Amino acid sequence: MSAVAYDSTFAVPRGATTVERWSIRLAKVLTRWATERAERRQERRDAMLAAIHAEQAHPTPPLATDHLLAQAGLRRR
Repeated sequence: MSAVAYDSTFAVPRGATTVERWSIRLAKVLTRWATERAERRQERRDAMLAAIHAEQAHPTPPLATDHLLAQAGLRRR
């Protein structure tokens, strides 16, 4: 996980109105949601890059390619 998350505690000032307290709470929830979403997206990206790398590390043999082309009804190379 390479996503960066800043964790901080919000101090609600004395005398804060209900709207102010609600907006601070909403900001916390939205920040947590956006951070988790970014982390999930990064994990999916890392998994996809690892799969692509693994696929490219083991090239398909030419005979297997000819066989797949023949099965599809296409002429061989």
